[in-house]
Amino acid sequence: MKLWGDLRKVLAAMLDHYRTYTGYPKTLFTKASEHHHIVVTDDGQVRHLKFGESLQSGMYVDDPAKSDFRYTEYFHLAWVFKRDIRTVLFLGLGGGSTPKKFHVDYPSIEMDIVEIDPAVVEVAERYFHFRSGPRLNVIIDDARTYLANSTKRYDLIVHDAYFSEAVPYHLITREFFHLAVKRLTPAGVFAFNLISDVVGPDNTLFRAVYKCWNELFSAIYVFPVEGKRNVMLIGCLVGEPLTKDEVVKGAAQLRDEWGNVPLLETHAKHMHTSRVRIDDIPFLQDDVAGSDGGRGYVPVG
Repeated sequence: MKLWGDLRKVLAAMLDHYRTYTGYPKTLFTKASEHHHIVVTDDGQVRHLKFGESLQSGMYVDDPAKSDFRYTEYFHLAWVFKRDIRTVLFLGLGGGSTPKKFHVDYPSIEMDIVEIDPAVVEVAERYFHFRSGPRLNVIIDDARTYLANSTKRYDLIVHDAYFSEAVPYHLITREFFHLAVKRLTPAGVFAFNLISDVVGPDNTLFRAVYKCWNELFSAIYVFPVEGKRNVMLIGCLVGEPLTKDEVVKGAAQLRDEWGNVPLLETHAKHMHTSRVRIDDIPFLQDDVAGSDGGRGYVPVG
């Protein structure tokens, strides 16, 4: 099917050059784990985690809770739609940029992080100032396996799981999202860092994911990250969709009250409001990926 050919073309290109980095870093660490070729680089100002040639996390050396990846700030928009978030599940750790920031900014929340690769956890702890604790619990498991076996529910699920030179199809299919929403509280929110164009010929992946979400969430919000191919998708289980003006106003209120993300209102202004066409695109299905609920990674590049 041509649409699936187009989708694979998009996936093959989606990790290329969507994050810019112009420094001259020194390699601090390299290791081939069961899942990744892990590389840590540092230029004295910014430290990066790479899986293969793909940048995964960035940290300012003099401020370990601050990331140079702007898209991570968009996760804070979840509080616009649910102010009483108390429990958060992260799918994927990387360098721990967003969990570390949440830990500092929201002292009342408790977080679970599911990471498939124990070597990634070790690197986050050794090089990126990540520390687990009573409010920050790490679970070594495949994200989908954890969701299938757990009965715990969360106010917010943050999906930011990516792999070098492979796309985790089993974490973007229709069956996966139906499973994931069962782990949300009744008024829960799901935030997903997707790498795809929103408009134009290379928006196939975005529209396929949106089609899956359209049957699950009462409101879907789309925030393209300025200057990048990251798209922050936020889905809410309950409530009528807010207008863009209402979302921007809510983000401005959070910025003024908490001050932890100075550009939150600006990020909200990037909200995409045009209709998303989904009638001409198939669902992302486990059987299409050949995974039947397993990993089903498809190489890219």
